[in-house]
Amino acid sequence: MRVRLLFAHGWALDRTLWNGVLDALGDLAKDAAVLDAGYYGAPQGLPYQEGTAWLGVGQSLGALELLADPPAPLCGLVAIDGFARFAAAADFPAGQDPRRIQLMVKRLDHGPGPLVADFLGRALRGMSPAAGEPDPQSLARGLERLTRLDGRAAARRLPVWRLHACEDPIAPLGLADASFEGVPTRLRLLRQAQDHLSPITAPGECAALVRAAVQAIAE
Repeated sequence: MRVRLLFAHGWALDRTLWNGVLDALGDLAKDAAVLDAGYYGAPQGLPYQEGTAWLGVGQSLGALELLADPPAPLCGLVAIDGFARFAAAADFPAGQDPRRIQLMVKRLDHGPGPLVADFLGRALRGMSPAAGEPDPQSLARGLERLTRLDGRAAARRLPVWRLHACEDPIAPLGLADASFEGVPTRLRLLRQAQDHLSPITAPGECAALVRAAVQAIAE
């Protein structure tokens, strides 16, 4: 089976998040599709292509969106800093309090710049990647999806490969593990790190996991 890669980034980021991973993948990524949620400009989606075997590669919210609202059927998922649900619910007490996310939405009313800078600073422990002018409406939609989407049922129907930092400051490892409970995880790799942006801090490790997933699906 020929597998194509479908990349989706997390909240307050854009498609350039994957540049280092794509470079590390080389020819394996030559026909990859890289989505953009439109937080800093025009969004970029995926025209449906029948018959393509898509392996989703999602970071953070991107992994959740690929599970709960995929633009095309997936044959598997590589979850980088990812989770199948984020917000707490009656059947998911391990999640984050939705009220915290609503407070972030309210902060957007005073301008998105400080909120985005604070988030990216925490995600990278003080190192903020360069970005353009953020769009508050798109950011608010992303936070709403972070609160509402639930990809746990979809994840149980897919092979999943995971990479997560042991001390992730945004999506704690315990939350991520709880969200993937009962999921047929093929490989769960942990990084001894304190960040939430593995594609930036560990692109080689991300690429190696993607390669392992592609090989497993193709066999």
